[in-house]
Amino acid sequence: MIRAEKSLTGLTKNFEGVSIHKNYLNGLDEEEFLSGMEALAQAFESLYAGMINEPQAYAMKDADDIKGLVKNMNFLLLAAQKGVLRNGTLEIDGSALAPALKEAKVTKPEQYFKILEPQGFVTTGLAKKVEASEKITVDYPDSPHLLTALKAMADAVGAFSGINPNQGSIYFEMLDHRVLANHPATEPKASMEFILSKMRSDSRDVVEVFYEFIKPLAKCELKGGFGHYWTPTFTLKSNKKVILSFKLTLDNHDVKLNLANLGKYTEALDGFPEKLIGTIKDGGWGCGGCRAKSDDCAFSFDLDGQSYRKCRCGSFVFDKPDQNDTELLLKLLKKELEFA
Repeated sequence: MIRAEKSLTGLTKNFEGVSIHKNYLNGLDEEEFLSGMEALAQAFESLYAGMINEPQAYAMKDADDIKGLVKNMNFLLLAAQKGVLRNGTLEIDGSALAPALKEAKVTKPEQYFKILEPQGFVTTGLAKKVEASEKITVDYPDSPHLLTALKAMADAVGAFSGINPNQGSIYFEMLDHRVLANHPATEPKASMEFILSKMRSDSRDVVEVFYEFIKPLAKCELKGGFGHYWTPTFTLKSNKKVILSFKLTLDNHDVKLNLANLGKYTEALDGFPEKLIGTIKDGGWGCGGCRAKSDDCAFSFDLDGQSYRKCRCGSFVFDKPDQNDTELLLKLLKKELEFA
């Protein structure tokens, strides 16, 4: 399936038990606000579907044009961030929006406003292009509270990640109600379960296999941040050493195994595909290639008549393993635990 379609998995539409800071309600009660959030989630989903089915109508080259998709989604949030709510209508001063669009190198903003029309957004006051003197009004007649929710989401996300139509900087946060829990907004506390819920299914399925296996044996530390990537790192409870880590984005996953004792069980590699063997032999760099000076940092092993001393910092990083690779890598992980 195409990347754009997989992005639908990042939408949040279950708002049961949410906490919304009063500053984001803009005079609505929580029930009214959440009705706007539900309508907003549906509008985003409709926009995604339109881009997948008719990409040329949405200023995209094709359905795999991820850059075009990002521009469409982020433009709506950027416009809302620069606007002011008045009686459920979003009023955008050209003097606020035009410089932001120029900085983001958006040359034809009028086409993005037009793209929003099939989803129910009604724009008035826009000439051929956004000028500093213009007063643009955006309405959403089908839901009186959608624009209130959109404005809150745009302000919250923009407060800590920035919004640039050219960058996919907000995929993890997009429509996640947890950014509205605090004012000023702060990054919501993440967990492996939350990150997995945001990933596209083929990446998630692989990562879950490793996670479910290692979870009882190791402590997880989450590094990274929203809008960039996450590096969950797993330290064994038995010896306090890192055994496994990931580099995760919405649609990608790298798996790093710290096979410190590989030299004791290289026979376990018999029958492995050349792709995985090549990563073990050629991936990363030799010991001494980073700031660590201790020999304890080296992963030493002999394979196919050649000796290797790999740096633990960059070795055994497997790029986007599939389900078949995962079965084999899990076999190595289990062997490593026998000697850990």
